[in-house]
Amino acid sequence: MLDILKKTYYRLPPFINRIAYLVPIEYRLGGKTFIETLNFIHKSEKWPSEKLRKYQAHMLKKILNYAVKHIPYYRGIKLSGNAFRDLEKFPIIDKNEIIENIHSFIPKNISKLKVSMDTTGGTSGRQMRFYVDNKAYAKEWAFIISLWQRVGYQLGDKIISIRGGSILFKNSIWREQPIYNAIELSPFHLNPKTLPKYLTIIRHTKPKFIHGYPSAITILAKYIINNNITDLPKTKAILLASEGTYPGQRELIEQAFKTKTFTWYGQSEKVVLAGECEHSKIYHVFPQYGFIELLGKDGSIINQDNPSEEGEIVGTSFITHTMPFIRYRTGDYATWNEEQKCTCNRQYPLIKNIKGRWKQEMVIGKHGSLIPLTAINIHSEELNKVYNYQYYQDTPGILILKVKPFKNFTEKDKRKIKQLFKMRLGDELDIIIQETNEIEYAPGGKIKMLIQKLNTTL
Repeated sequence: MLDILKKTYYRLPPFINRIAYLVPIEYRLGGKTFIETLNFIHKSEKWPSEKLRKYQAHMLKKILNYAVKHIPYYRGIKLSGNAFRDLEKFPIIDKNEIIENIHSFIPKNISKLKVSMDTTGGTSGRQMRFYVDNKAYAKEWAFIISLWQRVGYQLGDKIISIRGGSILFKNSIWREQPIYNAIELSPFHLNPKTLPKYLTIIRHTKPKFIHGYPSAITILAKYIINNNITDLPKTKAILLASEGTYPGQRELIEQAFKTKTFTWYGQSEKVVLAGECEHSKIYHVFPQYGFIELLGKDGSIINQDNPSEEGEIVGTSFITHTMPFIRYRTGDYATWNEEQKCTCNRQYPLIKNIKGRWKQEMVIGKHGSLIPLTAINIHSEELNKVYNYQYYQDTPGILILKVKPFKNFTEKDKRKIKQLFKMRLGDELDIIIQETNEIEYAPGGKIKMLIQKLNTTL
């Protein structure tokens, strides 16, 4: 239900969307659930580690009991009542396991009025469908807002956002986003001709924060530095989202905008959320959001007293219960921080060196625009009818989507996918869909999300 309402809202004309400004921002972000969750985060972030541990045990016990009772995949697991020991009885799963056994993961008592359908991104070349509690979006916003508050954000502050999401830019470079009081700038039209227009909008808006993909903001930052632009309004911070950052990239962005950068880590599956704090660039994992484990190469769990070993991030979500993710492999990697204490005094697990699935890969549009692959990521029912897929580009303005289809994939599905890209990208890219049995893999056995034959230096 909620996913339909969201899609409908984003397709309304801007003048109708502006009605949302009449609603207090707390209610735009989720109302009572948002307010209660944000208050709980502020209260619990001061708890000692023992109290946080008890809270995690309570949440784990609740979710594991629910899973054994209602989810066919976990039928037969015997629980002892010790949440942390019981968690070890649950298998570690990944996206492919859920895709191949999706009906076993859907609870018997599901009410589709209380959940919405969501999908993962396409970093593995496969898209996964799953159900999310409607209240999870409000809870998620509360956690994100609490992160932003660490660098001075106040509810209602004006934001410039440069990312994709559900906003449909078509051939415009901007659109209002009333939900969190933002002006969304298109990540699909970044080229030398349009970059001055982006800066004009920033000057006019005078945002307190700039939020978006590091790859997109870096393009702006290079233009600012190369053209010695010094008259941009002062911002409190640059909020970097959805991609990892490369060495030196944050320094370049900070030099251009003359402010600090701030980043965090999360996933569509909502199993682990971690962010920097006021004093440190080490990632603080929210113990109220989910339970984190690091999985070693040998399949064993890496303890916090072994910070030298990198492990895959495995998470168990607390904020969505209907179809819970339990011991879910994210495909991202990190190490424990050597010191598990921070001057901010939050008793949170600390991780560092996060290596995310989403890379800062680019495709080139018709007008020379550099478009982050992260922004092109679409969520589509039709992509559930292909085993996997991959992007390929050797001509500016043309992007080939190679799909390895199931038998129920039709020409009608192709047309729907192309229409989705058209709605997202406008005329900047022409999409060609090719059916194939050959998808190129990286040396490690993972699908390369993009085969790029062009020079993507602006």
